[in-house]
Amino acid sequence: MSAALTFQTLAKGDVIPFPMTVTLAEIEGYFSATGEDPARWTDAAPPLLLAAFMVAGLLERVPIPLEVMHTGQEIEARRAVRPGEPLDVRITVAALSQRRGATIAQFEAEALSGDEVVFVARISVLAPPPARGEG
Repeated sequence: MSAALTFQTLAKGDVIPFPMTVTLAEIEGYFSATGEDPARWTDAAPPLLLAAFMVAGLLERVPIPLEVMHTGQEIEARRAVRPGEPLDVRITVAALSQRRGATIAQFEAEALSGDEVVFVARISVLAPPPARGEG
């Protein structure tokens, strides 16, 4: 993977790896921000929080233009992730295509605890074509 990876230079098969740990304080902040009932997630990170942190990790490593739209996401929690559990995240560019000047990208994201895949997300985004006179 290139150190200067950007949305424009992504290629199918690129892998963006990074470590991730969700703390108890972050989980509590999620409950406060969303109003979700903490009783549903005793000693576990809510799956939507994990998905959001994985997307945030991608955005920290790959600059994505502001006009990019998040068009879909599927998540699969294979087991509960505990607060403070260290994870290794791998986000792979699964598909990349152009349609009428727009770029459509699909990412497959996995969170691993050791060798065990504990969480999977599939993320789709669309970058509209450049406005006339741009790019």
